[in-house]
Amino acid sequence: MGQSDLDRIAMDTVRKYSMIDYGDGVVVGVSGGPDSVALLHFLKSIAPRCNLKLHIAHVNHMIRGAGADEDERFVEELACSLGIPITVERVDVPRRARQLGVTVEDAGRDARYGLYSRICVERGFSRAAVAHHADDQAETVLMRILRGAGLRGLAGIPPVRELGEHATVIRPFIDVSRAQIEQYCEKRGLPTRTDPTNVDTHYFRNKVRCELLPLLEREYNSSIRAGLARLARLAAMDEQYLEMQAVELLDAAEAACDGSGPLDPGGRRAQVELNLDIMRQAAAPVASRAFALAFAKAAGERYDLYWANIDDMTTLANTGKVGGSIHLPGSLRARLTYDTIVIERVAEPAREGADEPGATAEPTTEPIEVPLCVPGAMPPAWAKVTVYAACGEGPAREMVPRPDADAHKVAVFATKKVDPPSIEELASMANRALVDSGFRGLRVDASGIGRTWAVFDADQVDLSGLVIRPWRAGDRIHPFGMAGAKKLSDLFVDEKVPRPIRLRLAVLAMGDEALWVVGVRASGRGAVTSSTKRLAVFAADMDDCLDDA
Repeated sequence: MGQSDLDRIAMDTVRKYSMIDYGDGVVVGVSGGPDSVALLHFLKSIAPRCNLKLHIAHVNHMIRGAGADEDERFVEELACSLGIPITVERVDVPRRARQLGVTVEDAGRDARYGLYSRICVERGFSRAAVAHHADDQAETVLMRILRGAGLRGLAGIPPVRELGEHATVIRPFIDVSRAQIEQYCEKRGLPTRTDPTNVDTHYFRNKVRCELLPLLEREYNSSIRAGLARLARLAAMDEQYLEMQAVELLDAAEAACDGSGPLDPGGRRAQVELNLDIMRQAAAPVASRAFALAFAKAAGERYDLYWANIDDMTTLANTGKVGGSIHLPGSLRARLTYDTIVIERVAEPAREGADEPGATAEPTTEPIEVPLCVPGAMPPAWAKVTVYAACGEGPAREMVPRPDADAHKVAVFATKKVDPPSIEELASMANRALVDSGFRGLRVDASGIGRTWAVFDADQVDLSGLVIRPWRAGDRIHPFGMAGAKKLSDLFVDEKVPRPIRLRLAVLAMGDEALWVVGVRASGRGAVTSSTKRLAVFAADMDDCLDDA
């Protein structure tokens, strides 16, 4: 069979970004869908001339039950038919998401890339190939526009990026369209699997893919996908330049200090010290990136850093007082001296009551209590999160005529007893409420209930007295599914919430009672039942993370 458009475009992409060297070992992420199956066949077709060694990796996310097991068997049979070794890993992704306090999507991605990295290390491979394509790129950029992303976010999905110290992620299909992939599979008669969740518009990405992009393409710009891909390329070029400038700034700001800071037990520098004059004179876009690089250097491993953290560091450097400090993710802080700003790890306090609010240095952005209107939104700067509040209709009470009702007079109804709504039904109602309240770009997932969103019977909650505030000593919550109340300090221990993070947790409170500890657990007070007429829905948007590409 002759060379297809997909073969030509993908090979051009491989050459353009120097994705593969002769003799490379490549781990191929294969889910069983058309994208990854086509990628596997493409790489196998070029393997002889490039002397590639291939290894298939498949993660069973244990989300779709029998369907996920069938995907696993399909990929195993595909590997056998092509004579390519395979590693399959089964990961309870919903459980891992609950344990880590992240979304199911994030937990699944971490599981996949973790497997790719381990295989690369074990087998001495240097590449991990994944099947993101041009339509994925367009969807990603549009989603980030809707969320107000910066230049780094607009750069979208990078064609190449590092995977730890030993490997590189490559995306040969980043300029290939979904239609070209489907045509490739059809012409070659390649069997594939279909994931039904890919068209479930409860997920934000799917709603953008299935509804918003087609609308923009049909009504506004028939070349919107190509335009978004072009935006990503241009933003990536500008971001690369600014990043280079930031590296030079960081080097200069560090060199101006004596560099004699302490070492950690591993022999690494335990802090990063930057000259204040040099940082203050730098252009803001470059300085902000230099602060991000300094944080990464001090952290020594991956931690999520948010724009609010960068703003805090910039404010501290430009207007802070000597001795002032702010908390940063990963048990780090930034503090101001007479002529430097120091980013360093903070030792865990060991004294009695050290986990009480205020036990460590207070952040420059003071945690304060702020009112939350319903509907409305509140982005408390100290919590690095935006909390959205919405109202909507509750479960419809199914009404049936009473047997003794007179058909010619006013009907008499009796309420028919129905079961309480399922979590999936609650998520569907919550999403309708968010849309009705004007938050059309925000979607909730059933798996995130109690952590990334919460829902209550609006008639059982004082909507006029809700506040967002930091937790306080003695705070209690009535956790959903548990009898009685529990101290938040005990809840944090049970949920393994690190002490530094507790200081930044937002609490939705009604008077002295905690209704929801954002990202951790919701209260069972005002639980939704089959007779609930109005819903109060609260959703947290934590998607302003810098490292999202």
